[in-house]
Amino acid sequence: YTLSLHDALPISDKFGSCGRPFPGVDVRIVDPDSGQQVPAGETGEIWLRGDTLLRGICGRLRSTVFTHDGSYRTGDLGRLDADGYLWTEGRLDDMVKVKGATVYPSEVEAALGRLDGIRQAHVTDVSDERGGCRIAALVVTDAPVQAVRDGVRARLSAFKVPTVWLATADADTVPVLASGKVDKVALQGLLRTE
Repeated sequence: YTLSLHDALPISDKFGSCGRPFPGVDVRIVDPDSGQQVPAGETGEIWLRGDTLLRGICGRLRSTVFTHDGSYRTGDLGRLDADGYLWTEGRLDDMVKVKGATVYPSEVEAALGRLDGIRQAHVTDVSDERGGCRIAALVVTDAPVQAVRDGVRARLSAFKVPTVWLATADADTVPVLASGKVDKVALQGLLRTE
């Protein structure tokens, strides 16, 4: 649904984006709870609409696939920058609610990844003693954890800043599955002990 022109137009600050939408494809970023469009640069669910889009999904009613205005809810998270470039940020099912506020771990990971000295950042949720949810991060870095906290505070709203931290210089601390992907359950267990 988008077109990347990185090979034709070397725009270094757009590297990693999905490019701009094809003509005739309306890409909107919306708050998944309210369905309201969010401002440029903010993360939300990617909704698509256009004549070249699929007409339906086999075995599902059209009303369960599309919104009332004909948009397809992708379940993907992303953001459109001020120039109209689409950046993917993960999946909606990775969303976490903290005291009623929506937090996308991938957004926090991206903010951490832009800090100097961060080699890896893995963010998830952990339960607190009252059954609530807290944001937790494991960062592979040589930087002091206070510098990492201060850096991410300058980039994110306060409710998105992790309250549980594990900073290590050893990448082998990150629990992984046989596939090489991060083991989320083991990561949550590791962070819960911090």
